[in-house]
Amino acid sequence: MALNKLAVSEANTATIDGLDAGGISAIWRRVRAHLREECGPALYSQEIARLRVRLAETGALAIIAPSSFNRDWVEDHWGARIRALWAELDPSDRDILLLAEGQDAPQPVIATRPAVPAARTPASSGPAVARDTAPAAIPAVEAAPVDTRFSFDSFRVGPANEVAAAAARTMVGAATPPFNPVFFYGDYGVGKTHLLHAVATAARNGPRARKALYLTAEEFLSGFVTAMRARDTISFKETVRGVDVLLIDDVHFIAGKPKTEDEFLHTIAALVAENKQVVLASHKPPAELQMQDERLRSLLTGGLSCPLGKPDLDLRRQILDCKIAQATCHYPTFDVSEAVRDFLAARITSSPREMEGVLNNVICRTALIGQPVTMDVVSTALRELSLSSERRLTVDEIQKVVATHFGITTADICSKRRTQVVVRPRHIAMYLAKTLTTRSLPDIGRRFGGRDHSTVIHAVSKVTAMIDAGDPVADEIDALTRELQG
Repeated sequence: MALNKLAVSEANTATIDGLDAGGISAIWRRVRAHLREECGPALYSQEIARLRVRLAETGALAIIAPSSFNRDWVEDHWGARIRALWAELDPSDRDILLLAEGQDAPQPVIATRPAVPAARTPASSGPAVARDTAPAAIPAVEAAPVDTRFSFDSFRVGPANEVAAAAARTMVGAATPPFNPVFFYGDYGVGKTHLLHAVATAARNGPRARKALYLTAEEFLSGFVTAMRARDTISFKETVRGVDVLLIDDVHFIAGKPKTEDEFLHTIAALVAENKQVVLASHKPPAELQMQDERLRSLLTGGLSCPLGKPDLDLRRQILDCKIAQATCHYPTFDVSEAVRDFLAARITSSPREMEGVLNNVICRTALIGQPVTMDVVSTALRELSLSSERRLTVDEIQKVVATHFGITTADICSKRRTQVVVRPRHIAMYLAKTLTTRSLPDIGRRFGGRDHSTVIHAVSKVTAMIDAGDPVADEIDALTRELQG
């Protein structure tokens, strides 16, 4: 039976490994529900929703992506999480194949419940270490190839993440850990994983080359459970403790599992005692994690906790420029105008990850088919991904919100008055109208008291220059944007 069919037939009742195809479909729905909640609606719609599953004749699970690009992206960013979720819900111990549509030969990407947590970076799209046939032997974890995309050079710094970025650079350059453990926390998609990989990259390639191991919490948990079943926890301990820098992502998944918490506690304590760096990341600070072992909570809170918040307008623009520059390496004809960049940076206020999802959508609509990037294409991509930008703002709404913020009236903004108390809000309102709506410059000018389009250009240029110069107007614009997009 061909593996490139997308749908799993609900009517297929053939039982494989004790679970029929209908059961597989039910598990897949539950896995996707978890993924939608964790990665957000934008990325889910763009990357995860297009995946389909079916059973191979061997009993393996085939996850089928519509393209090789989509397959590689899913493996890079969500492969470990999909494996962990499936292992929790499926009573059988089946292999998982990740295939692109039309791919003839099945290529095993990973094995469910791996015997050892596999160190990886987001770029490792090749086959991972397969299950060891001897259950009592747990192989050592080998460092994954370094991915230059997730380095300090590509990490953009702003008020939302400057403390975390400074801490990361400091511990990489220090001979002994200045803070231990270091705990990064923040919402999904704000750059925690990027920082972990940047630390691993710098540690491996620095003047004092050190052995760095990056794991997700699921990989740590899966490796520990497998070691206990094989009655060989010593090999597991040697693997995770025999490194100079241990980095574990999504620590909140370990919380509430007593045996794993205990092993996690002793692992961190042993590394800290030996002056080996421990770097952790979670979506919550240590004090808010549902830890059952207060000793573990105390150890985590005794280190350095660094928040990563949602980026402001200026940082979003920097991140967008960086991602566009990376995209042009693969698609030389991909060109995004300054106006479209401003529009995207102002509209996507949730997370850089959703910004990347929109950018991928735009690339598919333009660079892949030889079309230019226009405001209409970007607006369509935003609507399809169901972002907050779907609600169309009007120039009148912008004028009202800006007027209220500065304690003046909309009549003042549209008047001929040239006092500073009116001119500054007017310029800001014009800038927001230019970046948050698809209105043309002449149309915006007409709505501001019948002004010429050159007046709008002057206002936008002046506000942009103020933002570039570090003027506090950037904070005001960011606050107004959040209020307008509600």
